[in-house]
Amino acid sequence: MNSPTTPIQTTPLTATPALGLAALFSVAIGVIVGQSTIVSLLQAVGISGWGFLGAMAIGYGLMLCNSASFAELALLMPRAGGLSGYCEAALGHFPAIFAVFAGYVVPALFGPAAEMLVVGGVMDQLLPGTLPTLAWAGLLMGVLVVLNLLGTDVFAKLQTGLTFTMLAALGITGLWALGHAPEANTAASVASSGWAGMAADTTVLGVVALVMYSLIGTEFVTPLTADAAQPERNVPRAMFLGLTVVTLVNVVFCLGASAHLGRAKLAESPLPHLDYALAVFGPGVRLVFATIAVVATASLLNTVLGAVPRMLQAMAEAGQVFPIFKHVNRHGVPWVATLFVAGLPLVGLLWSGGDVNRIVPLLVAAASAWLVAYMVAHAAVVALRLHAPGAPRPYRVPLYPLPQIVAVLGLGYVIAHAAPAPEMEGPIFAALGWVLGLVALIGALWVRLVMKRALFKADGLPR
Repeated sequence: MNSPTTPIQTTPLTATPALGLAALFSVAIGVIVGQSTIVSLLQAVGISGWGFLGAMAIGYGLMLCNSASFAELALLMPRAGGLSGYCEAALGHFPAIFAVFAGYVVPALFGPAAEMLVVGGVMDQLLPGTLPTLAWAGLLMGVLVVLNLLGTDVFAKLQTGLTFTMLAALGITGLWALGHAPEANTAASVASSGWAGMAADTTVLGVVALVMYSLIGTEFVTPLTADAAQPERNVPRAMFLGLTVVTLVNVVFCLGASAHLGRAKLAESPLPHLDYALAVFGPGVRLVFATIAVVATASLLNTVLGAVPRMLQAMAEAGQVFPIFKHVNRHGVPWVATLFVAGLPLVGLLWSGGDVNRIVPLLVAAASAWLVAYMVAHAAVVALRLHAPGAPRPYRVPLYPLPQIVAVLGLGYVIAHAAPAPEMEGPIFAALGWVLGLVALIGALWVRLVMKRALFKADGLPR
């Protein structure tokens, strides 16, 4: 039975598209190829041995479900501006605010901050004394902000270049490492434990959370649906193709690492990707790796700067955040929201005092909140199928509602086992409780006192 709320027209998709499949593909995997996600993946290999392959398969399956739900939502409401618009229409203003802030604004406080600390640490080791640790990250963020403010076309070209550079670097490193693996009877092989060490004390379920962090983020493409060329075809393809390519490249990259570094080294090193590159290519690769490190961090930061401000712009237009966030410059870029998002990592950097180890519990908690946002997105798909069954859907989730059920149960399990070590469970779940509780409280107060609306009344069902 349809809701009596005022419907949102499913506006025809743009007739003058700017973003093709390559650009959308690059945005879909932009946060996946960052340094922090590579570090988490290599640490998962060290902890689990061959079990990482099973964990990767589970993570890939869950992310396929997520991508399918977001593809349906994005093409049902191409001008909704992302998750807030979908949840507003399906579940109400409170779930919309909760999902975006829990899943994107809060992680933007700490994920990019951790990424900036990692790039600073790498550059300190590779080019010691050149610049202060955080100066590298600050300089990179400043350049990316300027380029993003120049408009969608500049952002897309930059992101395409960054993403394909990173994919090539990861793939080439993995293939080269596999082609030059130590002989089984050499001292290097014995020291590294190589392939043999991968078979001992394997685990799968214990590292699904770490592996998932290297696969989340394909939905960053959805706020750009209205700017896409042939979105009915290219938006789903960008997410599914991006997820598949990254998964395969990650597997090759990890197999190469396991052939050259022992599991203890991978699990315990704060910069295992640097140790990996030096083990495979030698010290002469330092400058090349420094470039790759900057590119990886730039890819993640650029994707966040391109997508999250547009989510805030859409929320401002719906009255869900301060109106100032809907202001755009002459290039159509929400410049206030862009500057706000660029400033969010400063909170994480100040909180950590420049020490990445202090940010890890809160980073994992924020990433878990991101998975909660995915669960809300699946609920939005179900709600819209029930309340707007006749709305045109250029893409429909196959086997509905099985993917939504599997994803919600699977994501719940991942969140419950998010702590990479038992001693971190307390800090992580305490931080997660504070994060979700604070977001829920602020969101509820905003909806009731500022918007003066019901918390869970669907507003603007598509037709």
